Amino acid sequence: MHLDQWEVAAIDLFLNAANSFGLPKSYGQIYGLLFCRDLPLAMDEVMELLNISKGSASQGLRALRQLGAISSVFAPGDRKERFVAEIRLRKLVGGFLREQADPHLDKGVARLKQIETLLVDLDDSDSCKRGNRRHEILSGWHRQMSRLLPWVKMIVGKSDRLPAKNKN
Repeated sequence: MHLDQWEVAAIDLFLNAANSFGLPKSYGQIYGLLFCRDLPLAMDEVMELLNISKGSASQGLRALRQLGAISSVFAPGDRKERFVAEIRLRKLVGGFLREQADPHLDKGVARLKQIETLLVDLDDSDSCKRGNRRHEILSGWHRQMSRLLPWVKMIVGKSDRLPAKNKN
């Protein structure tokens, strides 16, 4: 088994995308490989083609499945679990937002309350005034993101159903 040059370039594209989102590079490599292939691949095939360790492959496949970026398939008579990439943008972005962005927004509420509580305990110092101003800014950002994410999910969901633009 080998990778064609176009597959190497596509895998590199997904590797860079994973890095830009702060995800391990193996996540991008694995997704990119599965994206390029028509047939499902087993973990050992992923390891061989990408030259990655069993630990990286296992962790990456598990995380990508949790994100909804890949799914498992089983063939009759084949004991190996095989994996395929989800290629619908809506599912990819929706899974990423659900697993990454939504929990951070939820944690943000608790952090903002913690900051507010800590500021109440301060005297009327410059630090307290600065902290209150920053807390207002952070609260505004949080409200904006909370309102924006449902729109992003909806827009991305519709993008799968929109006709492709003619590039003539």
